[in-house]
Amino acid sequence: MAAGDTVTELDKKESIVVYLNTGNLDANGKPIINRATVNGVNPQAQEQDKYDFAYTLAGLTSKTVDAVDVRTNTSLGPIS
Repeated sequence: MAAGDTVTELDKKESIVVYLNTGNLDANGKPIINRATVNGVNPQAQEQDKYDFAYTLAGLTSKTVDAVDVRTNTSLGPIS
């Protein structure tokens, strides 16, 4: 296969990244943020469910949610 050949989506994977504010500041006075990543998220899941999951996960810690990202990786092919 080469540039211009018909491409297909081989696989789609998602992950949720939850950014957690530790409540502490670094030497420059900026909040210290930890990151928790959950791989293998169902791409068909509703965005609200992903968001709610992030807050449920954060509820297991003493930290507060600073941000939530959903990352999608799509494999394209064929590759020969």
